[in-house]
Amino acid sequence: MNYKKFLDKPFRLMSLIGCVYLIIMILMNVFTDFSYELSILPFSKTVSYAAEGVALALCVLSFILYTHHSIYYTALEILTFSYLYTGRIYTALFLTAILFVLLLIENRLISKMRLSVYLVIEVVKIALVIPYGVRSFFEYFGISLFSLATIGCINLLFRHAYEKKDAGEINLADYKFTDRQIDCIKETVVNNTTIKALAITHNVSESAIKKDLAHIYSVLGIDGKADLKALFIGYKFD
Repeated sequence: MNYKKFLDKPFRLMSLIGCVYLIIMILMNVFTDFSYELSILPFSKTVSYAAEGVALALCVLSFILYTHHSIYYTALEILTFSYLYTGRIYTALFLTAILFVLLLIENRLISKMRLSVYLVIEVVKIALVIPYGVRSFFEYFGISLFSLATIGCINLLFRHAYEKKDAGEINLADYKFTDRQIDCIKETVVNNTTIKALAITHNVSESAIKKDLAHIYSVLGIDGKADLKALFIGYKFD
């Protein structure tokens, strides 16, 4: 087996790490009550085991379907909520930061709807800290706000720096893409346009757009939307 080829997909590797972490956490729960020893809320043991079990199943699924990144995001969110519920506030902060970085890297927060959903989820997380006292609430709120703002500023700085550079070595003229395929690349990279929106714009079925994208990924030697965006950072589309 070619292990390098097997593990060279970022989300496949992250899913594997997540599986190992969760197995260790479940074993620690069995022998030490580690994940719910700080909790003051009811059913903490049940919540802890259920969350870790579901997250483990999602990490396994994410390992198999490694191009469906939302599966991995869901596993992280479930863990974050369970840690907040069971009093492991700083661990929840750490996972929140990881998730926020991944969402920024993949431009998942560009649309107003997705950003609104994300903010609602964060408000719910903050509410879960209230039972642990005023100090814990303000610590979580302050640290999370500071962390997310800092990460967001760093992301803006890096994107600004990349935008000043010429798109290096990629030249669409070197590939025999159709006009529709070139537009799919442009809209995906620049506007994060969905497959459904592209299908409506070009008056074709969503399966036709999916075939176009699959062809683009195959020709460019990449695996998905995230790789496509990374490949065309700074590219000047006509």
